[in-house]
Amino acid sequence: MRFVVILLSVVLLSSCGGPPAQPQMPPPVVGVANPILRELPLERVLSGRIEATETVEISPQVSGQVLKVLAADGAELKVGDPILEIDPAPFLAALARADAGVAQAAANLRLATDARERNAKLVKTGIVQQQAYDDSITAAVAAEAALAAAKAALTTAQLDRTNTVVRAPISGRLGIVRTTTGNVVQGGGGFPPSVITTLVALDPVHALIDLDETTYRVIAERLAASVAGGAPVRVRVGVAGEVGFPHEGRVSVIDNHVDAGTGSIRLRATIANPRRVLIPGAFARIAIEVAPARPVLLVHEQALLSQLVTRYVLTVDAKGITAFRPVQPGTAHGVLREVSGLAPTDRVVATNLAKIFFPGMPVLPEPVDMETLQKPADAPAGNPAAPAGPASSANTAAPASAPAQK
Repeated sequence: MRFVVILLSVVLLSSCGGPPAQPQMPPPVVGVANPILRELPLERVLSGRIEATETVEISPQVSGQVLKVLAADGAELKVGDPILEIDPAPFLAALARADAGVAQAAANLRLATDARERNAKLVKTGIVQQQAYDDSITAAVAAEAALAAAKAALTTAQLDRTNTVVRAPISGRLGIVRTTTGNVVQGGGGFPPSVITTLVALDPVHALIDLDETTYRVIAERLAASVAGGAPVRVRVGVAGEVGFPHEGRVSVIDNHVDAGTGSIRLRATIANPRRVLIPGAFARIAIEVAPARPVLLVHEQALLSQLVTRYVLTVDAKGITAFRPVQPGTAHGVLREVSGLAPTDRVVATNLAKIFFPGMPVLPEPVDMETLQKPADAPAGNPAAPAGPASSANTAAPASAPAQK
């Protein structure tokens, strides 16, 4: 009986043709886009430093005890905003004394003037001697000078009273205030004044660049024109924590000599800083334009892959087959990077790269925007036969490949 059961099992298995075949996985869907063709200048990336356009050490102009600190550390101030107040009591007393001195000098002048006019009449009749008349003239002149001196003293007292409130001489950001209420500060005179804080202008700022002499000779004429207010030599700036070079400006100053030790000449660029993210003293990456705009191809940083020292992208042909394509990356422009070794019509894999295990693997491409990596709203579903749409309106006819970045 057991033999019959085993025989029936063998017959059933043989009639089924063995275990069922496993279903094949469909090709993965990946986002593809053409490289973006744009007119961009040739740039050289250098290290530099951010510098304030104006820096002021804040010191009081009069000495005295600090009555109150009126501005917080790090506050952004405008011209004339108060920083601290010095006790005005001694200066109010000096002002009152100077005001009284003016009144006294004015009274003395009236007396001297009356005496001079009276003696001028009496000297003609011989009642007053000529010498007495001459003395009255001299006394009147001295009284006029005394009044002028008293008025000058009053002006000084008024200035000292006004200067008991230390105000911002420029617009900018305040540093740490190095004094508190009750401290005595020195306002100059026979001793150095107390430096209580600093104030730096923040918008715009300067970027300092040390450019090698060889490159300087190549672009010297364009630099001179930029400094004179003509066609600008543009620079782009990025600092730690930022991607690419989000800040732009122009070269505004060229130093008057080449540094003998480094063989470089210092340039200064003026950069707008409305968001106050460029802090004076910070190191910066500075891309300076060394040649006029020329056509370049750009791909998203995410599309660039690495294999040891080789940088490459994956392209997709009309049949949906991926291919390995070495490229030479150049300057970054935000999330995009210049590349050479591609054609404007190449379809580059930009998303879902992790689903491609080896070049030559079939995929289902769907168009995406090369810069945003988003799928267009009217794009069809994955179709290996349909070419990807342009990633940008700038994707127009272009040379077979972009020039290599130098």
